[in-house]
Amino acid sequence: MTRARSAAAVTAFVLVLTLCSVLTVTVLRARFPVPPASGVQATGMALLRDPWTATLPKPGRQPPAALVRDALGCLPLFRWASESRAVPRGQATVAYVVGAPSSHAVVVRGIRVVKGLRLPVPRGDDVGCAGNYGERLPGPTKYDLKSVSPVRFSLDAGATSQSTTLPVRAGGSATGLVSVTTASCTCAWWLELDVEEDGRQVTVRVDDDGRPFTLAPPVTTPLATPADEELHGPRPLSRALGDPRPMTAGISAAAMLLPKPESWEAESDTPQDPAHTFGTEAALRGVGCRRMYASVLQAGGVPAGDHELRLEISGPGGMEGAVLDARVRLASVREGAGQRYRYSCAPAGVDAHAPYDWPGVQRKLYPDTLHALGPFPSGSLRYDPDWTPEQGVGGTMPLAVDEKFTFLEGPVGGGPGTSGISAVISPEQATFGFTVEVTVTLPTGERAELTLSDHGKPFLLGPGTAKLQPSHQEDLHER
Repeated sequence: MTRARSAAAVTAFVLVLTLCSVLTVTVLRARFPVPPASGVQATGMALLRDPWTATLPKPGRQPPAALVRDALGCLPLFRWASESRAVPRGQATVAYVVGAPSSHAVVVRGIRVVKGLRLPVPRGDDVGCAGNYGERLPGPTKYDLKSVSPVRFSLDAGATSQSTTLPVRAGGSATGLVSVTTASCTCAWWLELDVEEDGRQVTVRVDDDGRPFTLAPPVTTPLATPADEELHGPRPLSRALGDPRPMTAGISAAAMLLPKPESWEAESDTPQDPAHTFGTEAALRGVGCRRMYASVLQAGGVPAGDHELRLEISGPGGMEGAVLDARVRLASVREGAGQRYRYSCAPAGVDAHAPYDWPGVQRKLYPDTLHALGPFPSGSLRYDPDWTPEQGVGGTMPLAVDEKFTFLEGPVGGGPGTSGISAVISPEQATFGFTVEVTVTLPTGERAELTLSDHGKPFLLGPGTAKLQPSHQEDLHER
């Protein structure tokens, strides 16, 4: 009898619990109606846009040093940081793609940012990018975003929704951009799109592959120096790996190797398969070639061919009468360049190996013979039949000699100004490692002496093919 009563009590309890659950779900659905099922699909992807700084969630972790190389640009570091759940600082830009079902068109009528839970302040390494980015990610960015103006939101205050009109044809897709900022909130967030479909409105969520996006206030100490910010190419940065570089007497300097505007060359000790990386991006001008170049470099390759060596200097805005002395010092030489695997890429109709004359650049550096041409005493250029490139290790080539210059005016409200020079460096037979030594003397008598490198290691540059007979050469072209 006791067991029968116990069983009956348990059964009654289960029935009551089930009834309560049903009532609870009914009440919640009445108060928070679930939108009907929709055939609309939406995906989102964070973009590398200026400015980009992010912090790894936990202390003790830092990016692989191999990803923090100027020649790679910032995309490899950005991807690694995103996969490591690094939290963007201050600002995040997201591209979203809305896809309509094949049976009918839809229209996006509104967009809003939804602020989620507050998160712990990230305590790991700060990473970021300086200079002129000019890089693109796969996925949503393969669509034309140049004509798309981002919708701007703040997690701190102001409107969190905006009306819009974004038509999507049946079976097609459309792309939008959103920029979200914060000065005070370490928060999760996502987007919601109000989509008109078959006369009804449905809500579509856009997040980071099922997780909310994240954002935290800007870092208190910038990762980049003013000179870094003026570079004409993307520079990856990591506080754990030494950024920002120390300033002396209020002066900072930065140097970078820049390839030809429309072609890329690289060399590798081992065979690569850049055509696989090139893949379907061959139709995107500048994108496929850049990815080919990056794939060879990430596998241990080295930039090759004529490059522009750009030097940027920052100091007191508007100051006149500063004096610049700069030189390139050879740190290493590798022979046998013709036996290494060589790769090039250019748009259709462009010869990646043809000489290129950088407009307005008069300084020329020839590391094979340790000669330099420019607005300074150039010395003898007589041919020395006994000279070998190895003899140049430890030697220097001048970039500037007692050259007076003026720092440009800084931004409105004060701040440092900048000045810069360029040279074309042209290895012909060997692969060189080098640093850039800079001395700036201000009219006040203050002096800054700086040695510039590629994140603590010498810049590396291999020769072009003009005077080589390469054993392994592969040339790719964008369509």
